[in-house]
Amino acid sequence: MKQSSLLLENNRLLVELAEKERQLQVKTCELRDNILELTEERLRRLNAEEKLKKLLKRLFGSSSEKIDPRQHMLVLDSIEADQRLAQAEQPAPAPEPAAVPVPTRAKRGPRRPIPADLPVERVVHDLPEAEKHDAVTGEALVQIREEITEEIDFRPSQFVRVQHVVPVYAPADKSCAPVQAKLVRVIPGSAVGTALLSHILVARFTDHLPYYRQSQIAARQGVTLDRQKMSRWVEQVAVLLQAVFRMMEQRLIKTHYIQCDETAVRVLDPDRPGAARQAYLWVRHAPEIKVILFDFEMSRSHEVPLGYFPENWKGIVQGDGYAAYDKLAKSRPGIVRIQCWAHARRYWTEAADGGGLIVAEVLALIAKLYRVETEARGMTPAQRETLRGSRSVIILAQLQKLMLTAREQALPQSRVGKAAHYALSRWSELTQYAQPEFGHVLIDSNPIENGIRPTALGKKNWIFVGHPEAGWKSAVVYSILGTCKLLGVNPEDYLNWVLPRLAGATNQTTGLLPHDYLKLVKEQAQPTVS
Repeated sequence: MKQSSLLLENNRLLVELAEKERQLQVKTCELRDNILELTEERLRRLNAEEKLKKLLKRLFGSSSEKIDPRQHMLVLDSIEADQRLAQAEQPAPAPEPAAVPVPTRAKRGPRRPIPADLPVERVVHDLPEAEKHDAVTGEALVQIREEITEEIDFRPSQFVRVQHVVPVYAPADKSCAPVQAKLVRVIPGSAVGTALLSHILVARFTDHLPYYRQSQIAARQGVTLDRQKMSRWVEQVAVLLQAVFRMMEQRLIKTHYIQCDETAVRVLDPDRPGAARQAYLWVRHAPEIKVILFDFEMSRSHEVPLGYFPENWKGIVQGDGYAAYDKLAKSRPGIVRIQCWAHARRYWTEAADGGGLIVAEVLALIAKLYRVETEARGMTPAQRETLRGSRSVIILAQLQKLMLTAREQALPQSRVGKAAHYALSRWSELTQYAQPEFGHVLIDSNPIENGIRPTALGKKNWIFVGHPEAGWKSAVVYSILGTCKLLGVNPEDYLNWVLPRLAGATNQTTGLLPHDYLKLVKEQAQPTVS
């Protein structure tokens, strides 16, 4: 009996133990699931933070060269860096003007006046006739003045139907053939006017509206604009504009200071239907004469820029660290290679996240270089050369010493190490702009970067060039519109002026550059002296 009860007790304990083990397994599974959920949530959060960081960098970093917004401590580091540099044994620079304190919040200035050359529409808000009498005597009221309130308003773009009337003349006795004026059309045989062509080009290549969006906008006004037709029109206009492109190229190659760069574009691959491949827009910019030229190439080969410069060309070529420009300088003995400080600064900006005090010191000194350039705006090359000799040369010497220290302290593959290597390995080309006889050279090639930037936005909208054989069309149009932007010329006004002249020209096409149009506009704007 006793043995039986022991067996029952033992079985009960075994059952309880099994139940405890089952409950423990359940708890373990629940805990494992919770750990997995927490891990997944942490990974999602880290991934979201990384995406946000990249987005912030795209929005505020690479385009404006600003430090990561979270690096507020670098401001304090920069102040400490300035104090350390002031104590260093360096030649005393020329006294700098006292810094004007920046207000914490900019004061709102006076309202800008409405441009006086805008068309004027008068809208009269008058009293009803019954209220134009004295309420007591009934005598008619007289107008004593007007109170005018102005505002800027908008009238949507309007399509118009233009009829070109060409009178035909002949003698009554029919003794000779009829005569009539010559009708010049930009695209003979088409039903599109000059202003519409100009609008399509500017909308596509400056405002980055693809043809299908322009077609949708026109459809809201009851006008059908076929995308294929618009593409053909643009190509025919680009053929005319090639004459202007060639004249700008002749003017550019006669200068002795040219900035170069290149940007990738997607192009449909004719050998693989439906697929796309990478092509390039190569850019040349002459800052002194304000001409920018785009060339479409399927390759980024080192041989490409060699074709843009004659064998005997002598001058300065400025660009980033791409080896193609180094090869260009080596193959053309008359070329002086100068590099861009904006690209060098970009490496240090990327190293700011976790780079420590030394990165802040470098960025603070580079900022001083740019403050000198800001002060030099509007100066003659000789004046700019003198200013750089007294200020920039000293800052550059401090920068070199600091970068050498950074390279010694950092790992070669770290961001600080790469930034130091990039700048120091190109030091002579980066500092050449501050040497004597280089006062006309800019500190960086940002103007050409600004010229390229519209294509980056355009690529997001129209995705790719339709065909490799159509790439030249985009290059020609970008060159014309980009040069208008440099000159401050309204591109639609210029196209409306130049296209009929190109269409009606025979062999003589001189005097049709955007520069010529700007000169004409300025002459017409000058008041006549009686």
